[in-house]
Amino acid sequence: MIRALQSIAYVAVAALMLCLVALGSLLASPAAEAQTTREQVIAFLGEVETQIERIATAQGRFMQISDAGQIVRGDIYISRPGRMRFDYDDPSPALLVADGRFIGTYNTKDETSAHRQISQTPLKFLLNKDPDLANGVKVLKIERVAESVLVTMQDRRNANQGQLILVLDTQTLELRAWQVIDDKGERTTVRLESMAYGVPLPDALFQRPGF
Repeated sequence: MIRALQSIAYVAVAALMLCLVALGSLLASPAAEAQTTREQVIAFLGEVETQIERIATAQGRFMQISDAGQIVRGDIYISRPGRMRFDYDDPSPALLVADGRFIGTYNTKDETSAHRQISQTPLKFLLNKDPDLANGVKVLKIERVAESVLVTMQDRRNANQGQLILVLDTQTLELRAWQVIDDKGERTTVRLESMAYGVPLPDALFQRPGF
């Protein structure tokens, strides 16, 4: 999937995977080395941003793992920018819908809900029209774990909104999973499975339930 800057991105990945490197320590290197590393990081983040922007619509399965190890599964729908839906498998009554402005979590059994603006959650880095990873966010860490590259980021001006960790394939940089660490430090992992991209999705999927 990577074309024009693929070789640059691979050089960046190879350099960054030598150890678990924080962005701040990269910029503190000697002048010549720091300049090279900064360029590599910017090129790499540009490739990651391109991969996210290529996700116009997507549909598939997901597995969600809580900090306590609880696992739930379901169907996921994405329509960038701004829209996402998690339909959890029975017997879970949970439903999550991002409608372009708000992310709502719903209990379809009790008919209760809670809402937050997308702009106030780490998921905005995935759902924004322009992720702007090279400039608009603070990248805390780039690391390699097994066959994945992990990019940890947070809002540059609002660190208390939590962190988003993108889990990318080392070869293609395709999004495989993500982790959200909320403002309380609790981590939720979402793994993507059997994804299909560029599929037509009805607007009704991203409308709030009628309660």
